[in-house]
Amino acid sequence: MKNLSRHIFIIFCVLNLCCSCNKLLDRRVSLWRLDKIPYGTKYTYDNLPFIFPDADIRTNNGVPILFQNEDADDTPRALIIVSPEFRPEPEEMHDLIRFASSGKHQVFISSLYFGDTVMSMLNLKLKENIFYFTDSTEISLLGPDQKQWINYGYPGYSNQSYFESIDTGYTKILGRGKTGKPDFICISYAKGGSIFIHLNPFAFTNFFLLHKKNRSYYDIALSYIPKNTSVVEWSDYFRFGRSRKTFSSLRFILSNRSLRWAFWLTIFLFLLMFCIESKRKQRSIAVIPAPRNVSEDFVKTVGRLYFQQKNNQNLAIKMITAFLENIRSAYNLSTSILDEEFTQKLAFRTGQPLFEIKQLVQLIHEIRVKPDLTDKELMDLHLQISQFNKPT
Repeated sequence: MKNLSRHIFIIFCVLNLCCSCNKLLDRRVSLWRLDKIPYGTKYTYDNLPFIFPDADIRTNNGVPILFQNEDADDTPRALIIVSPEFRPEPEEMHDLIRFASSGKHQVFISSLYFGDTVMSMLNLKLKENIFYFTDSTEISLLGPDQKQWINYGYPGYSNQSYFESIDTGYTKILGRGKTGKPDFICISYAKGGSIFIHLNPFAFTNFFLLHKKNRSYYDIALSYIPKNTSVVEWSDYFRFGRSRKTFSSLRFILSNRSLRWAFWLTIFLFLLMFCIESKRKQRSIAVIPAPRNVSEDFVKTVGRLYFQQKNNQNLAIKMITAFLENIRSAYNLSTSILDEEFTQKLAFRTGQPLFEIKQLVQLIHEIRVKPDLTDKELMDLHLQISQFNKPT
């Protein structure tokens, strides 16, 4: 009956993947036992009863219960940890080793990142590599006969971390990566207990195990844990690190899909409410008029008065006088004699074309000797002076 249920579950998962074949692959890596996404581990967790049909399957988010009662009897028990990272405190790692070495107890750990404490206390040297997405890669696993290596090819994420050095006296290599370097080992103890260290948890994801015939990798890898194991505990304690100082509530929320959606939805609603409320209650900003230039207003008023009275000659002389005063103060030039030398110096200091300066000086000479000026001549003088004063 259990085998039939297992086959039905596998068929359902395969059909689910086939129906979504036209969709983009969800590349989120959760390794969470309840996630059905490609890189979740629901298949691995749900099939534990088929691997250990006579065992009591448990889950625990707190300190592993097996740590607390390992001396109660000599019943074989197993602790399974599948997590993106495994960084226990020294006391926790010591308890884990004591649990495995105190009897026929097994500890199976599969993670992408391991803390230095793990490697130093187990006398291992690890070469960590950043995992990447690839069209094709492969891993190998030592078969049940302990002689033949079985190769598994798959697309997707590949983690090429491997053990640089191990103590071959009590450590056995069970799996290798694409380069042939060991990525799955078993550390055995005198009383029959073992610690399994696995560096490529992608091999236990839904995507890998449902690819072709890769599910046999799962069956063989966990078959190294004795069949007579009476209690199998899937621990999420090291995933969340509840007792560690580095535990983050935000990290716990973001690691759970439902909580993550609720968190981001709450943030979005708060931002939306803030934007709406701030826009609705914001007071209008009063327009502050620019300060008026009284002197400029006075000059314009006097100019209009002269222009309305048709006293063009007088107005032109005053414009010329103001213009020459500006030349003396701005360019430090003498304006008593407006000759060729003056014209060249003014053009040099202002950077304006020489012929325009000559036209302006010639116009000033003509206006000074004329008894009367027309409106057009007055406007020409104003235009040329304005053109001269225009910033370049």
